[in-house]
Amino acid sequence: MAAIDRFILLVRDLRRDQRGIAVPTALMALVAAFALSSVAVMSTVDVQQGTKRDHDSKEAIAAADAGANIALLRLNRYLPYLSTTHPCIGPQGEYQTASGGWCPATSIESVGGATYSYMISAYPASGSINVISVGNSGTVGRRINVALKSVSGKNVFADEKVIGQDQIELVGTPRIETDIGTNGSIVSNGTPTICGDDRHGIGKEAPNPTCNGEKSEGEKNLPAITVPSNVETENDNCRLDNTCTGVNAGKVDTYSKKNSIPFNSKTRVLEVASSQTLTMGGSVYWLCKLEVKGTIYIPAGIKPQIFIDTPEHCGMSSGATQVEVAAGGAIESSGYNPGQGTYEVPSIWVLGDGAVKLDGHPKTSDEVMIYAPYSEIDIGGNATWNGMIAGKKMKIHGTVTIISDPNMTPPEITLASTFQRTQYVECVGASASPPNADC
Repeated sequence: MAAIDRFILLVRDLRRDQRGIAVPTALMALVAAFALSSVAVMSTVDVQQGTKRDHDSKEAIAAADAGANIALLRLNRYLPYLSTTHPCIGPQGEYQTASGGWCPATSIESVGGATYSYMISAYPASGSINVISVGNSGTVGRRINVALKSVSGKNVFADEKVIGQDQIELVGTPRIETDIGTNGSIVSNGTPTICGDDRHGIGKEAPNPTCNGEKSEGEKNLPAITVPSNVETENDNCRLDNTCTGVNAGKVDTYSKKNSIPFNSKTRVLEVASSQTLTMGGSVYWLCKLEVKGTIYIPAGIKPQIFIDTPEHCGMSSGATQVEVAAGGAIESSGYNPGQGTYEVPSIWVLGDGAVKLDGHPKTSDEVMIYAPYSEIDIGGNATWNGMIAGKKMKIHGTVTIISDPNMTPPEITLASTFQRTQYVECVGASASPPNADC
């Protein structure tokens, strides 16, 4: 066969045979599949990176908020020490030096999986300052500017009539028909009724008021008690043990139990026995302990102040019970008579950290003001208390009822000045110079 004929046959065979196309076809399918898979993988990676950044962003802003709240808490604690002479004060109350109108940044502190640090502008005569707080989580940083202004304090009972500075615990089914407040949380372990507003501390919690009241957040620190300068010698204790002389001779607080005196002048303990009544007609009493198992009766026109000395001055241990109104006890004031337009009640001032325990008589309404800024106050049973009560911590339990007549005159004691928020903005970028630039 001629060479030309063999070449024509070979070309004809190659045209008919398809075995050579399998390899390029498979390669093209593999490339297409790989391309599609790569798109899916890249999309998944982008989503995961976006999710993590979103998480970090939210965590960073939460950390910045936490830093601003901590700054506010510390500033209110040390506000009395701030001035134009000492415009900067550190986290531990130490004086600092301002630079460029700003106090030094705090060290980095952790909160959850994030961190925060803040700077405070130097304290001016106007009392207005700025807190720049920076939160960081992962690779994300967020910066906020919180403006604060110092506000002069008002009467301690101007808003809330029931105050537990560090915490209020509600157990059982107590009923509170007035506003309450704490710098901590209002802890509910039951079904309490709150017919008023409630305030909890910054970052803390509280139940929603029952009777259309409002829930708020804020800090109020109870000031210390200022006692009369001569209370140790100029008081009405002698009326309790029938030993008054001079111009006060013959002035006696009558006690229903015959041939008995309810007061021990050496220990300064006043104990009103069960089923007995003590009528108090003095102005100032200086005691170590008040125990009421019977009834204290205050005549109209009398508004006594009962000061309870500190446990250490009374030879008592810290936290010892210094005021107790037992289950059968009662404090009644004829000076409280809304029908005649009089609203006077006695006041009990607890200077130290002695405990206060109130049960009271369930058939009466106890009218009293109790101010114990360092004490734990326990109010239980099923009595009704009408007045104003403040302590360091407060536990209200049982079926007790607390009310407060708005016509009662509050005691002359004023809350310390505090910083309050006036503005909150988020800034552009995690850092700047000056610290509040781009806010």
